[in-house]
Amino acid sequence: MEYAGSLSGHSPISKSYQIGEAMANAGVPVVVGGAGNAGPVLAATTTASDLIGITENIQATLVTAQQTDNSDPARIISVITNPDAIYKARLSGGATSGTDLTTFTETSGSTSGLVVTDSGDLFDNPDMDEGTIHCFSGANVGISRKIASTSGAAATVAVAFPHDIVIGDKFFTVPFAIGENQFVQLTSDLTQINASVTIDTDNNNFRVYDLELNGVSDSFALIIPFDHIFAAGGSI
Repeated sequence: MEYAGSLSGHSPISKSYQIGEAMANAGVPVVVGGAGNAGPVLAATTTASDLIGITENIQATLVTAQQTDNSDPARIISVITNPDAIYKARLSGGATSGTDLTTFTETSGSTSGLVVTDSGDLFDNPDMDEGTIHCFSGANVGISRKIASTSGAAATVAVAFPHDIVIGDKFFTVPFAIGENQFVQLTSDLTQINASVTIDTDNNNFRVYDLELNGVSDSFALIIPFDHIFAAGGSI
């Protein structure tokens, strides 16, 4: 993920920290290491409580012992620390970063524009109820709608698509909608968002601020921290 701005309009504020564990990837969230740690440690896929910020560089090795050449064993990482930062992260179709989002292909047609049906795939496993469905091929291309309900191979939207949904139209879903109390789950390397999971409202991680939905390999979410150590009261 990468810094995309802040709610206050401020520039990124960067601070250097001694790492508390190896950090092989840049653009990952780090949290307070706690007692006995040398410094920040990596967040988890489902929680970033006591977030410090997002790393800007890599320190792939943790060194703690005194060195024979008397060089400093401290390994320093640079972290963007704005508590109101907005981060941009790619939406992945699985726990592995870079996975395409699942494609749903219309198999029935809907003249009301309210129901998307794919007889080969399920919208409720994982359940995308209250998430978002996006059309990327067909007359409704580029249009997204909040999902009002799911039932097996059918997803019903809260507001109709402007055009009929016809056989062969292609869609994808994501497990969040703008303005909802929903959290993201990160991919295993913490650089992207795992959009293949059931909607989650209780994981204390990041919340979605906005969505940039394009295709199955180039869609993104803008996310903000939920529990940041430099935010008043411990969370924003």
